[in-house]
Amino acid sequence: MKKRRRMRALEDLLTQLASNDVDEREYALFKLGLVLDRSNPEAVDELAAHALSREQLRLRLSSDEQIIVTDHLSRLALRSKVSRASAIWTLGKVEGAVLLGPLLALIKSTGEQLSDEAAYQSCCALCKCLDILDGISPPLRASLRDANLKTILDRWRHGDDKRLKMTASKAKTMLKQLDG
Repeated sequence: MKKRRRMRALEDLLTQLASNDVDEREYALFKLGLVLDRSNPEAVDELAAHALSREQLRLRLSSDEQIIVTDHLSRLALRSKVSRASAIWTLGKVEGAVLLGPLLALIKSTGEQLSDEAAYQSCCALCKCLDILDGISPPLRASLRDANLKTILDRWRHGDDKRLKMTASKAKTMLKQLDG
C-alpha cells in the first residue's frame, strides 16, 4: 500500500477518535484495535475482514506509527470517561515495548478513577507488557517497582469485579517476579 494511502487510512481513524459522536468514536476504537491486531504478525482475526475498509485491511502499523496511535489513545483515555475502557482496550493491542511507558503513566494518573472495566483492560494490557520483560528498559523497570502502581493493583485485587480481581492478581504476581 502506498505510504500516502496508508497514512490517509490511519488519519481517518484518528480523526474519528476525536468525534463528539460516541458511537462513531467507539466504532473507530474497535476498528483501530483490529488494525493494531493485524499489525502483530502472530495475530489472526477474521472479524477484521467484515469490519474494516479495504485500505484499513492493508494497513500494518510500524512501531513509529504505533507510537503516534498510542499518544492519541492515551489522550482520549484521559479526557473521555465514556470511552476510557474502549480506549484502554485498544491501547492493549499496541506492541508491548511501545505500550508500557504510556500505559504506566495512564494507570498512575487515572488508576484511582478507573471503572472496573477500564481497570480490567489496564491489567490485561499490563500483563501483556510484563510478558516481554527482556525488552524493558531500566527506567521502565524502575517505574514497575513504584509503590503507587502496587497500591492501585492491590485496590483492584480487592474489589468486587471477579475478572478484575483475577487479572490484577496476575499482574501483581508478575511484578513480584520482576523483583525476585
